[in-house]
Amino acid sequence: MPITSAPTLATRSIGRFAFEDGRVVDDATFSYAVDASPVASDGLVIVCPSLTATPDTLRLWWSDVGASDAHARYTTLYPHAFSGSTSDALTPQQAPTIRDLARGIAALAKSLGLPKAIFVTGGSMGGMLALEVALESGAPTHALVLAAPAVQSAWGAGWNQVQLQALELGGPERGLELARAIGMLTYRTEREFEERFGVDADSPNGRTMSGYLRHHGQKLVQRFDSAEYERRVRAMDTHDVGRGRGGWREALAAHADRITGVGIIGDALYSADLVAGWTSAVGAHLHVVNSVHGHDAFLLERVQIRDIIATAFARAVQASQVPNAAQR
Repeated sequence: MPITSAPTLATRSIGRFAFEDGRVVDDATFSYAVDASPVASDGLVIVCPSLTATPDTLRLWWSDVGASDAHARYTTLYPHAFSGSTSDALTPQQAPTIRDLARGIAALAKSLGLPKAIFVTGGSMGGMLALEVALESGAPTHALVLAAPAVQSAWGAGWNQVQLQALELGGPERGLELARAIGMLTYRTEREFEERFGVDADSPNGRTMSGYLRHHGQKLVQRFDSAEYERRVRAMDTHDVGRGRGGWREALAAHADRITGVGIIGDALYSADLVAGWTSAVGAHLHVVNSVHGHDAFLLERVQIRDIIATAFARAVQASQVPNAAQR
C-alpha cells in the first residue's frame, strides 16, 4: 500500500493482538502519523512518544533535531497509542505494558507495509519504547535512548505513584493538572527554577512558581486525554527489558553495538549515572548532555541533541548497509 504524509492522527488495524497479561483483541487498532520520503525511501525511522507527546509534537521535535538531507530520504513513523475499541477495552488500571506498546508499534509498521526500521528513538517513556522496539525488531534497527533506564527505577516508580494518586483523588481535570505539576518538578532542576522564580530572579510579568505549575497543568488538560495519561504512567512502571529474556544485562548485551544511551547531568528523574550504569554494563554507546534543564534537556537542548542524533543515525545507516546486516 502506498504511504503518503499524514498531517493528522490516523488509525490502522494491526490484526489480532495478544497482550502480555493474556488478553487478546481480534482486531486491534493503533493510532499514528507518518511522513513519507518525497523520494524512494531508504528505510524507516520510528520516533516514539514520551509521556505527553503526540504525533504533532513529535513531528515538530524531529523536524528540528533530526532535520538533515540524509533523514529526508527516510520514511518517519510517529506512533501514538492503541486506539478505538481496543483503547476502550484497556482501562487505565489495565494499561498495556511498554512491551505491548512496542509490539504494537512493530505490528503497525508491518500493517502499513513500511520497510524495516533502521533507527528508533525517543526520550523518557519514548526511550523505554525505543529499547523495546529495537529488541523486538532485531538488526539492523538501532536505538537511541534518551534519558531512560533499562528497567524502571524505584525512584521513577515512586514519582509515578504520587501522580496516580493525584489522578485518583482529583479526577480527569484537577487530577491531571496536579499530576502534571508533580511531573514538572522532576523534569527540570532546582537551579533552573531558582533562576526563573527565586528571590533574586527577575521574572517577567511577575510570574511565579505556582503560576508556572498551574499553567502547565491547565495546558495539558486542554490537549491530552487523562485516561491515556494514566495508561502511560502505569505502562512506564512495567518497563523491564530483561523480563523473560534472562535479565536486562543478558537481554541488552547481545545487541549493545546497536544501542546508544543518552544521560543528562542534572536529570532528577533518570540520572546520568543511571544511564551510564546500564550502558557501561552491557557495552552500549553512551553520550552525556549537560544542561540546566535536567530531564527535559532531551527536548530543550536542541544543539547537543542534534549532534548526538547525527552521530547515532550515521552509525545506524552504516550498519544497515553492511551485507546481511538484517540477518545478524
